[in-house]
Amino acid sequence: MRPDPAQRPKRLSSQDLAALLAEDRARVLEQFTVSRETLARLDRYVDLLVTWQTRVNLIAASTIGEIWTRHVADSLSLERRLPPFQRAVDLGSGAGFPALVIASARPGATVDLIESNAKKAAFLRTVQRETGLCGTVHAARIEDCGAALASADIVTARALASLDQLLGFVAPYIAPSARCFFAKGRSHEQEINAATAHWRFSMVKHESELEDGSVVLEIGDIAPR
Repeated sequence: MRPDPAQRPKRLSSQDLAALLAEDRARVLEQFTVSRETLARLDRYVDLLVTWQTRVNLIAASTIGEIWTRHVADSLSLERRLPPFQRAVDLGSGAGFPALVIASARPGATVDLIESNAKKAAFLRTVQRETGLCGTVHAARIEDCGAALASADIVTARALASLDQLLGFVAPYIAPSARCFFAKGRSHEQEINAATAHWRFSMVKHESELEDGSVVLEIGDIAPR
């Protein structure tokens, strides 16, 4: 599904980038069905990301031409796994994946984002404002956002920290009924084994349809050993 990185030019003109992104978008829309309203929000989000990327390092420069297949698709894949919820909290949101994609697909829900970097937090707020998404951007460290986590039905994270660390972030705050959905790569078994040394938890492993060996771990009932 994803284009070969070796085939991407190192420097792209705005016209070349627009053409790459149009092809990239089409690949994702072949696999994921989204409403017209959701797609409009995602299009505006990607436009803002490309604009802001010129002055704020939001994503790896090497992935700028594959925002849809590398970032949006991963986020939509995670969103598919989520049950209905009223409030989600995303940890270490960075450029907004998966949180802003989830919010775009679930406009009736509230999605809060925790991002300590002030410039990235400003970008996230801009996307929320211009796409009409519900939620608060917390420009703070995760450990200072206990009240937000305590109100969450769902907690998400992508490419942030090890499973052991993620459980340490959320365990002191989240409600017993809350579920965590953490996107993990091919080393997830090692992360699970390391986490079980310090934590007890229930787990459902959702295999990725996008990349062999990648998963979304659905975690609940977290307690220290």
